[in-house]
Amino acid sequence: MTERPGILNFAGGLPSPETFPVDAMRDACATVLGKDSAIAKPSLQYASSEGLPELRQWVADEMGKHGATVSPEQVLITTGSQQGLDLIAKVLLDKCCRLLVESPTYLGALQAFTPMQPVPENVASDDGGVSPQALREALQKASARASSTCCPTSRTPPAAPWTKRAASR
Repeated sequence: MTERPGILNFAGGLPSPETFPVDAMRDACATVLGKDSAIAKPSLQYASSEGLPELRQWVADEMGKHGATVSPEQVLITTGSQQGLDLIAKVLLDKCCRLLVESPTYLGALQAFTPMQPVPENVASDDGGVSPQALREALQKASARASSTCCPTSRTPPAAPWTKRAASR
């Protein structure tokens, strides 16, 4: 169905092909894999599980520019958001723990959290983001521990970020 002409697919993980940086990717590949490139063969080899050391250093340095004290050893590069969410779930979620989620929420997050068997509970939201009052009430009902997930930068619907006021609440 998603390949039919004229169909606009709003499913998660299927961005518009018109947004793909094909020319930039082609140029980057030509640079890295060029005939005289010293990094051509190493670039195709597996890296350490934690990510390329140079990239981890760069991330730590960038975070330092924003006031965070981070060493490269504290940085873990993931292959995408699903891997990151899976790792977070393994650390923070237990079977039957309450998981407070913005409504609507990111389906990919729920899929990543499901193997840990939390109990998702919707928290009301509006155009400005999650309702602070609803979140407070849900947290007050928590008998032991509750985790929460929100998407402040890109919500579906309306595919808009939280307002500054909502984010500060």
